Amino acid sequence: MRSLILLLTLMLSGRMMTLAFIHRAGRGGIGDPPIAWLMPLIGDAVIGVSGLLVAYLLAKRAGLWVWTAALIWNALGIWDAMSAYIVHLTTPWPAFFMIQAFGGAMFFIAAAMHAILITLLLRASVMQHYFGADPRPTITPPVRQ
Repeated sequence: MRSLILLLTLMLSGRMMTLAFIHRAGRGGIGDPPIAWLMPLIGDAVIGVSGLLVAYLLAKRAGLWVWTAALIWNALGIWDAMSAYIVHLTTPWPAFFMIQAFGGAMFFIAAAMHAILITLLLRASVMQHYFGADPRPTITPPVRQ
């Protein structure tokens, strides 16, 4: 389970490839992204670069803070992908090779991968690994002294 979580997280860190396009936003050259794409490009770059940190933490550390950081990172990843889809609908960038390859589905593929990661992180066995104990609430009878 943890291997799949790490694999998906590392795959999503590929979103950092947008670093190569940020400086070209709004220039108006052939293949350059429209200026409206600046925020989605920055969002993808942040999600991608921070994905490496999240993958490291998931692989090497444990604790509530690691698990929570991974959940928040994935929630932000979904929000970023859906926001980029809205920009795609309002200001198309047909020259982007990922859109040429996958069309608008690429936004939903990224969001689905983040949603799968959230689902995996919410599994009891995964939570137990990061919390170090059974995450399910238990009722302990009072101790008599």
